[in-house]
Amino acid sequence: MLTAAALSLLCLGCGRMFAEGMGAAKGASGKVVEIGTTPDLTKYKGMRIEVITVAQGSQAPAGMPAMIRADLAAAAEKRGLRPEGMPGLRLFGEIVHYEASSTVDTAIGPLEQVVVRTKLTDAQSGAVVAEANLIGRSKASSSSGAVKVSAGVGEALEKWLEDGGLKKTS
Repeated sequence: MLTAAALSLLCLGCGRMFAEGMGAAKGASGKVVEIGTTPDLTKYKGMRIEVITVAQGSQAPAGMPAMIRADLAAAAEKRGLRPEGMPGLRLFGEIVHYEASSTVDTAIGPLEQVVVRTKLTDAQSGAVVAEANLIGRSKASSSSGAVKVSAGVGEALEKWLEDGGLKKTS
């Protein structure tokens, strides 16, 4: 009986060690949750990232909106979308949820995440093209922190643009 309990604790430790190793290697992950379907975006050649805001009642580290904006711009460039490209898209974003690691996370495994509600509009007409929640998430202390979960949001944008048919250019 004692051996089974010791073995299960050892396995939990191994799982945590594996997660930490993956976190150090890969960083935080990005996930996109589309609101509706994303149309074909291949006609667009540009994207301007507007100021990222924080929803009323939400909290986020002071520099996080600027970090997310920079990571979103870098992700758009990887898909060939430059701010001056035409026809263009405008991306509006609002941080609607930020969760930092807590003391409980230390015992069962860390979780840090940020959720950015985003909207893509056609730069010329202003029409809404698509909407999604972009999520940057860390499940390991080695990949946690505002900088890493912000990078996860950039990764989520890349996935969303790929869903819209845009290929990587670099």
